[in-house]
Amino acid sequence: MARDVRLINIFEFFLALSIIYAVFIFYLSSLSDISTHMDFIDKQYILKIFSFFESFGLGIITEISVFAYSNYDKSMHFILYTGFGIVLYLTMHFSGNPILRKYTVILVLLIGVLYAITDEMHQSYVPGRSASKADLVADTAGLVFSLILMPVLIYIQQKISGWIHRGQTL
Repeated sequence: MARDVRLINIFEFFLALSIIYAVFIFYLSSLSDISTHMDFIDKQYILKIFSFFESFGLGIITEISVFAYSNYDKSMHFILYTGFGIVLYLTMHFSGNPILRKYTVILVLLIGVLYAITDEMHQSYVPGRSASKADLVADTAGLVFSLILMPVLIYIQQKISGWIHRGQTL
């Protein structure tokens, strides 16, 4: 009985968090020009970080970072919808409803992509913003990434919990 109450409370927490996250995405979509928010980054500092990675033969980090920076809008869509996918996944995962748990992947994709479509439609009415198929692709990629990431993280958490429960060390 106590386990059921705990699951309901965790489910309600993640359900509320999913709704708050969706409202946050809606708020960001309501802003006319978000590209000006990148001006706070000191480019000389970033160049020093890149040269540090390159000195260790990790130039791939520089290449990924340059790609992400030059595609800032798409990167932000990917990151935001990865987060959205995570909270949706956790909402379904902690649900007491076996159907929600069984169809977690389908529901996260369905809810996430439908929300992304409505988000793009909303942006088309915001001055200085426009709807974009590329944004929708970035949103979907973020959702898919969250669906790959979450089972891996849950598996790792379960393994660590098992080791701790048995008194083993990592």
